[in-house]
Amino acid sequence: MKRISVFSVATMVAGFLCLGLLIGTDACAAAKNACSEDIAKFCKDVKPGWVNLMDCLEKHESELSSACKEYEAKMGGVRVEREELVKEKRMFRQVCKDDVDKLCRDAVPRQGGIVKCLNEHKSELSEPCGKWINAATAGKNK
Repeated sequence: MKRISVFSVATMVAGFLCLGLLIGTDACAAAKNACSEDIAKFCKDVKPGWVNLMDCLEKHESELSSACKEYEAKMGGVRVEREELVKEKRMFRQVCKDDVDKLCRDAVPRQGGIVKCLNEHKSELSEPCGKWINAATAGKNK
């Protein structure tokens, strides 16, 4: 497990505080950060709060400026990446649970055995699990 330096934590906290100040003040102050214009455009009626703002930005993710997308990714940092990984694992378990129970009971999860097993049984997979495995495999091959 990587250790986060005190400087990294302090930088993230400062960034969150600045973003919090932006939420509580006029969102049209464009020079505040890379998302100020996007916040003013898409999230001006959102109730103050970090979670509400992040939900709003996520809902409009396809419409955000590239600078804001970059800024948002940096601000969320490792925590957001971990949350996305957890969501992805949860989705995998939901989509492929029956297939794993049926085809891969003896696979060793910690060594990638379940995904390997499911790949070996691609022709027998349910449609949702097959799609998930194909998407996951395509993502690793890029």
